[in-house]
Amino acid sequence: MKFIALITGKVLILFSRIFRVGGGSSFPGLVALKIDPRLIVKITRKLKNGTIVITGTNGKTTTSKHLSAILGYSGLKVVHNRTGSNLMRGIASTLIEQSTVLGRPRGNIGLFEIDEATMPDAVSNLKPKVILVTNLFRDQLDRYGELDRTAAVIAKSMEHLERATIILNADDPLVSSLAKKINNKNKVKYFGLNEDRYIAKSRASLDSKDCLICGSELVFEKRFYGHLGIYSCPKCDFKRPEVNYEAKNITLYGIKSASFSLANKTNNIDISLNLSGIFNIYNSLAAYSLARTLGIDGDTIKAALGNSSAAFGRMEKLVVDNKEIYLLLVKNPIGLTQIIETLSTDSGARNFMLILNDNFADGTDVSWIWDADVNPLNGDFNFIYTAGIRAQDMTLRLKYEDFNTSKIKTINDIEKAFGEAITNMPPGETLYVLTTYTGMLQLRNYLTRIGIVEGFWRRAPHETKSYSSLPR
Repeated sequence: MKFIALITGKVLILFSRIFRVGGGSSFPGLVALKIDPRLIVKITRKLKNGTIVITGTNGKTTTSKHLSAILGYSGLKVVHNRTGSNLMRGIASTLIEQSTVLGRPRGNIGLFEIDEATMPDAVSNLKPKVILVTNLFRDQLDRYGELDRTAAVIAKSMEHLERATIILNADDPLVSSLAKKINNKNKVKYFGLNEDRYIAKSRASLDSKDCLICGSELVFEKRFYGHLGIYSCPKCDFKRPEVNYEAKNITLYGIKSASFSLANKTNNIDISLNLSGIFNIYNSLAAYSLARTLGIDGDTIKAALGNSSAAFGRMEKLVVDNKEIYLLLVKNPIGLTQIIETLSTDSGARNFMLILNDNFADGTDVSWIWDADVNPLNGDFNFIYTAGIRAQDMTLRLKYEDFNTSKIKTINDIEKAFGEAITNMPPGETLYVLTTYTGMLQLRNYLTRIGIVEGFWRRAPHETKSYSSLPR
């Protein structure tokens, strides 16, 4: 059964790439698992150094991408679902592609980002040696429900784990509370920020503000964004735990770069990152924490992070007609708020395109845009194009914040809106495209089809590449 499943999956992957049909990153795995439901178990048990799982609402793909680079620099060969397809069928597709026809993986360690709701099946099949939880924010209520339900699903996935290491975000009270549900046969470690300069201004998306033990409202000494910060309960002993790994000495340089230090109890390393935003500091810190847990040295981590850049669609940079384009994935209130706050620190950020879809993969309930703080964009902007299935909803959201509507243009057709935005943007300037997931895929597929970018399977999708022009 395994051989038939592998051959079928490999043929479907080849077919999807030759004919550029959709579903290439998950459909082959879906079919293969119908043929052999234990395919994932059979392949991953041959990984010499075991598997690593990263889950959480935001930052999974970028954290995984950073860690993959670190593992590669350390000499390991990584089997990694780098396209971000993080359901079981996506994991299966990754393993099919990165294994021989006999089911021997072409690597010695597995690294998988996993959708929160998929964690029970993923942990059962992958049997990870390390699990990292980035954060938990309100996301796609039509799919996940409220945060306490998501946390319960993650906690349940770890019930029967033994001799694993669980790495938790200490600054997220909901994530840190998971430690109380992890049996003592596993190790628990924490990461968090040590920061005084970059304190949250907006109270948008303060999703978890109550004590998980007694229900009292938490007191925040500092908030870095959303409900991430230094907190304690005034009525019981629940508080932000002491961290094993921290990021400090943070400086953000607009939207495009940052510097900071990463430290454990014995030493620290200084990092220059080709990304910006407090959320990207957390992603780097999470990758550092995992790498240190695996025993990787600081020099290797520094070299890998210094040369690492954005993951697929997450601050991915393109250059067309001497005009920079950044693709910025947004999918929930806190993500949109953080991207906008980071953009507002760059006086040169003046050209925007906001794509809002309500397909299943985006979440069919788009009311979340009303919980995001969009005000920081309401300054000296040149234009804002709204596009996608629910473009009118996004335009209405901006109108309610008294944006200058003469500078806002609503075009549902993503390709047409993108073409107009590029044409109307002055040479040498940058277009920032904030887009939900299927909008990002649609735009990238369009750019691939017309030869502006290559398909994500042909090269590392985070690499910057320059192209001559859009078709006229």
